[in-house]
Amino acid sequence: MYKQIASNKRNSILLLIGFVVLYTALGWLFSLWLGEAALFLAIGIAIFMVIINLFAGDDLVALVSGARRVERKEEAPELWRRVENLAITAGIPMPRIYIANDDAPNAFAAGRNPKQAIVCVTTGLLARLDEEELEGVLAHELSHIRNYDVRLMTWAAVLAGSIALLASILLRSLWFGGDRDRGGNPLLLIVIVIGAILAPVAAVVIQLAISRRREYVADASGAELTRYPAGLASALRTISANQKPSARLSDPSIAHLMIAPQLGATGKMSKLFSTHPPTEERIAQLEQIAGGDVHRHEQLTEGAALPSAEPVQIQP
Repeated sequence: MYKQIASNKRNSILLLIGFVVLYTALGWLFSLWLGEAALFLAIGIAIFMVIINLFAGDDLVALVSGARRVERKEEAPELWRRVENLAITAGIPMPRIYIANDDAPNAFAAGRNPKQAIVCVTTGLLARLDEEELEGVLAHELSHIRNYDVRLMTWAAVLAGSIALLASILLRSLWFGGDRDRGGNPLLLIVIVIGAILAPVAAVVIQLAISRRREYVADASGAELTRYPAGLASALRTISANQKPSARLSDPSIAHLMIAPQLGATGKMSKLFSTHPPTEERIAQLEQIAGGDVHRHEQLTEGAALPSAEPVQIQP
């Protein structure tokens, strides 16, 4: 575990450097057509986004997901108690708790370190999981926090989103002047457009590389926290069987943070750029750890969900 934490810290720095290089390369490419202003714009955005990542990445992720913070224990007592107990077991500060008013069953964690972390669950998750399954999901997310996965994944989320934004801005600016006014080389324009298209794809590939392996590690660490891997295995099975489309949670900038793959607003899911390993393989590994023990999902009737699922209408 300690090797994983050290590796994540190193990779976080390399990730920041990699994205700054990507920003600069994209700006330089556009500067060939639009002038030096494009390069300085890219570098300025890169520096700004690094600062945002260092101090407000978790808040941005919560904003994108549409989640609201649980300010007091009375708002979601059972959820609060479980997060608190698991944080003590994991030896980390209690993270801030958020609830996203979304019928899609999912959860995620974010933050730059355990002291600044958040954990978020959806109302759809609270309504469908029984106690052991919810505990398994929360343990998985707190393991991401303990292992410093959240910093790496949160930074990747914000930086990848900003790369796509920068590419879009620069592409649009091609229509408003630049070298084309001076009879510039059409081949150069083609290269620039291709570069602008490939840059966001490269950012997504980076997200894929850092998220898939960490899901397996968080599954095993979560099972260690609860000492009941069958609970998390059953939770993944329940989530997979009750998938719901969500425009917010499937946003490319945060999709890789989810505990399970998220359907898009159209009800479809990208298999080519999947941010998660196959759920079936994760369940199989957890059941192997459980030694054949299988959790029997408790069927919740309407209105009989966990007490933590009831006070979910958190006002702004």
